[in-house]
Amino acid sequence: MTEEIIVSGPIIIDNGKLLVDKDEKDDFYKIPGGRLKENETLEENCIREAWEEVNAHVRIIKKLSTLILDRNPTTNEKMRIELHHYLCEVENISEVEAVHPIKEVKWLEISKIKRGKYNVAPNIKFLVEKGEIK
Repeated sequence: MTEEIIVSGPIIIDNGKLLVDKDEKDDFYKIPGGRLKENETLEENCIREAWEEVNAHVRIIKKLSTLILDRNPTTNEKMRIELHHYLCEVENISEVEAVHPIKEVKWLEISKIKRGKYNVAPNIKFLVEKGEIK
């Protein structure tokens, strides 16, 4: 049986920039987020992960598209990964910072993401192409 991972995370946009982070596992920027815990909704997971990774208190505005991958983008291992996204706003934007084990938090200009200036996760490219990150 193929391993299945379900994750969710916030899409946080401010002044044409997307909030991303980076950890030791991957060499690309990604949105804060992580695996769903038992008895946790996708929305609760999104809010918790924003807090745990970047110290952000978020409020969900709306659900965005879900990306389903059949391989791990880092290891190329065959598995099913469901990436759920929520457009969010941050209530404590001045306090956003990397929380261990996150190494870096950055605001990337969306116009530069569209031009391929940054190495970003597949789900960011997916949401840009769908016009949901703009």
